[in-house]
Amino acid sequence: MKIFTFLIPMLSLLFVNVAFAQPSASEKKVFMTNEATINSEGLEYSPAFLEDGIVFISTKTAAKRFKIKDTRIGKNIMSIFQAQREENGLLKTPVPFAIELLSTVHEGPLTFDRTADNMFFTRNNIKNGKKRKAKDGIVKLKIYSAEKIGDDWKNIEELPFNDNESSAMHPSISIEGDALYFASDRPGGFGGMDIYVAFRRGGVWSEPENLGAAVNTESDEVFPFIHADGTLYFSSSGHSGFGGLDLFSSRNNGGVWNSPVNLATPFNSENDDFGFIIDRDKKNGYLSSNRNGGRGGDDIYSFYVFEGLDKTLGTEVKESKTLTFLISDLETGTMMENAKVSYTDIDNLTFSNAINAISQEGSEGEDLILRMPLDDNAPGGLTDSFGKFPLTLESGNYVVIIEKEGFESQQIIVNTSNEEGEIFISLDKPRPNEDNGSMAGNEDSSTTTNDDGSTSTNSDGSSTDGSGTDGTNSTNNTDDTFIDDGGEYVDDGTGIETVDDAFPSTIREGTVFQLPNIYYNFNDASIRPDAKIDLDALASFLNSYTDIEIELSSHTDSRGGTRYNRKLSQKRANSAVEYLISRGVDSYRLEPIGYGEGQLRNHCSDGVDCSEVEHQYNRRTEVKITKMNQEINIRFVTDDDAPITVDNYDSGSSSSSTSSYSGSGSGDYTVVAGVFKDFDNAVTRNEKLQSLGYASEIANRSETYTIVVGVYSDFQDAMSAVQTLKSEYQIRSFIKR
Repeated sequence: MKIFTFLIPMLSLLFVNVAFAQPSASEKKVFMTNEATINSEGLEYSPAFLEDGIVFISTKTAAKRFKIKDTRIGKNIMSIFQAQREENGLLKTPVPFAIELLSTVHEGPLTFDRTADNMFFTRNNIKNGKKRKAKDGIVKLKIYSAEKIGDDWKNIEELPFNDNESSAMHPSISIEGDALYFASDRPGGFGGMDIYVAFRRGGVWSEPENLGAAVNTESDEVFPFIHADGTLYFSSSGHSGFGGLDLFSSRNNGGVWNSPVNLATPFNSENDDFGFIIDRDKKNGYLSSNRNGGRGGDDIYSFYVFEGLDKTLGTEVKESKTLTFLISDLETGTMMENAKVSYTDIDNLTFSNAINAISQEGSEGEDLILRMPLDDNAPGGLTDSFGKFPLTLESGNYVVIIEKEGFESQQIIVNTSNEEGEIFISLDKPRPNEDNGSMAGNEDSSTTTNDDGSTSTNSDGSSTDGSGTDGTNSTNNTDDTFIDDGGEYVDDGTGIETVDDAFPSTIREGTVFQLPNIYYNFNDASIRPDAKIDLDALASFLNSYTDIEIELSSHTDSRGGTRYNRKLSQKRANSAVEYLISRGVDSYRLEPIGYGEGQLRNHCSDGVDCSEVEHQYNRRTEVKITKMNQEINIRFVTDDDAPITVDNYDSGSSSSSTSSYSGSGSGDYTVVAGVFKDFDNAVTRNEKLQSLGYASEIANRSETYTIVVGVYSDFQDAMSAVQTLKSEYQIRSFIKR
């Protein structure tokens, strides 16, 4: 059924249906689940994030006195329900939300401000508790506000731009709380329902403004959701889509809204898709749909986007920078032609989620070997006759690998925000008993940071500011802010703090590293399923190094009240620590601290106009080593040096296109033919294997895709498969146990 029928008169809708023959790229990278616990045979729709779960609208009966049937739709009136999440990430059985808000008319979609102390919600027009009909005999919808005082919602007020002859519904408040988006059929629109925005200036709401012809059509645009980064998501029956209501996104550039982008499958179906919300990091969210296979009329679905929504849809906007690598022969000083320069993005390969790729180095000490997920398709190229190779990189952190036959390869960390111009690298010839591919072991390598902003490496593998200083990692920042090679904050007295986002080369007391894959929904402190991968890895590390004690801290951006931010961040830190304890880490080794907005990493304090990206830089979860007996050195090597067997392999979560491989038996030896960050590269490798007759599959584990060739009960059988792949097909593989 159409979700409007209980809200406004039945609309004559002409739905445009465009055939999309091939499944979209997003469909391959999104895991979507029907939230069966909260869905019923009736209607459940329009979720909103709130305190470790969601609130939503349902035809369930909230209480006996609200058992009132709407004869037009043949279902009970709409009421507001709440469902919190279990530890495993699934939603619990829903309960009525805020009984003091419920009435004998429909309660519709709602939105909360960032502190969750104020809300805006839809309700039929009532006066003194009685329905108030418009001239056409229909009870219109209006938007109301309410304030949380103690444990109750009070001070319910009608917003001033409502009127009795048209409907206003589906509110969504901006992150700053100064703009309210909503749908309305008020006069002066383009036809049907249009999306409007009203601005709050000095505590007073402005007259609503129509978003214009780019967004609105002669049909219906409804259920707006304004993301923290300013992206508008909404449903439309007027823009070209799959049929019914489709989900779209649009951005505002200089006061002009862009042409909407269809979110494609699996977000859209041939039926109605609406009520879309997504978290700050654009990875986890919910939507409503009456698509085939649901439990009732409208169901709520949760989804997880492996690579983030913008990247998956191709709408990601990132700055790029061109760096020129100059490669020379260390012994002769001549520039080196045809040296291979390749790279891999390590923004998601931080210490915690790389633990499963780290193995302890023999019996000689505390070295850790980090196996980089480089593959045959790693991008790059060859230097020219002048030893130059220009490399254009999007903003982020990378490992760049320089190789030349007859020379020791080098791997360096590149943070694009810290690099400008040219980077000089000298390669040395191999020496006996030296570990090729080590990032920190080339004693003769030399890299220096020059006056033009280029950098080079010293003989000890450290970097310097070019003035002969003490060899710790530092930068040529004009403010002289110092960053030590443990990656911790150091204040130079200017009040400016910075942090090295690159992977630390040594772990010691005071080392701070970030856990960027631990995400929280809006106003939420619960541990989400995708965050558990990082925390499980951290628990594994702490259980291996039992002398280490840590501080686990949570930080927010500056928006919202200082007290609220500190309380929320403390709850988040507590949740993470409780999870680590459940994984066998002793509580005395863990100290949770919520700093709120007390340790901002940039200028985005209260009242400063900043982008969502700048605010996101301040929202983080960090681990600081507060006690340990012996430093740990980290060395980087490529997959060529990967061990034949690796313990404790876990293929991770599954989706319609990536799965946990079960094979034909319950063997102990899994043959893996590559770990890829790029999904399309993984597909290419998997298709090649399948063309050779292998029943291979793609297993997703957080941000990477693992090609599982097969599972074997006998080690020799697994080893034979590895050797066959290498000798006959030149495909590298290894065994995980």
